[in-house]
Amino acid sequence: MNANGTLEKQEATHRWELARAIRFYSIGGISLIAGLVVIFAADKASASQTVLTAVLPLLAAWVSTVLAYYYSSESIESATKNVKSLISPQEKLKAIKAVDKMIKLQDMTYFTFTDTLKVHDMLDELKASKKGLRFPFLGDKKQPQFILHKSNVDAALVERSVKGDDITQLTLKDLFDKVDGLKTVAEGSFGVVGENATLADAKAEMSRIKGAQDIFVTSNGRKDCMVAGWITNDFIEQSSKV
Repeated sequence: MNANGTLEKQEATHRWELARAIRFYSIGGISLIAGLVVIFAADKASASQTVLTAVLPLLAAWVSTVLAYYYSSESIESATKNVKSLISPQEKLKAIKAVDKMIKLQDMTYFTFTDTLKVHDMLDELKASKKGLRFPFLGDKKQPQFILHKSNVDAALVERSVKGDDITQLTLKDLFDKVDGLKTVAEGSFGVVGENATLADAKAEMSRIKGAQDIFVTSNGRKDCMVAGWITNDFIEQSSKV
């Protein structure tokens, strides 16, 4: 449960505890006062009648108020759930701006491709960053260039290890040259949308590209522009839940 949900649950619990305490002490206090009035009254019969006439309507009003509050709260909660159920995941995505959910450029762990970039160093940097299992590569102008998932890299390393390569010395260029299809995956498994796009637009772009699980956000939705942020399929899936 998220922090907001926990806080709401705590507040609801406190409200009900307060309500129970008020009911207990109020009824107990009224009962005590009524009893003392009757006990110390000179005319106990008259006093009993007066207390009964005063207290019964009060208790009846309290019971009615509590029941009305409880059932109205349940009705409101039920109605809210019903309204939420009518909103489709796609409609929810249409209402969310991509820029509101993306990982901003300054918060990304991204890489720059060079012929000498060792895969071992890439893996170490990603592990140290503790920011997921994907390798976004940006060009010299911070434009989107490649995207690789750690699973792709691991599979490529296993393939080259079986063929006798020293995987600690392999560069990403070596993998691109020696592992069939890896560079094609890196270059073609991501999409791009503009800063005005919604998550629905990002999902549509992702669906358009076979195997894509990542979307870069640029100012105008072109690949030759600087990246403003990055959206993964996980973000879209979480945001589509109602």
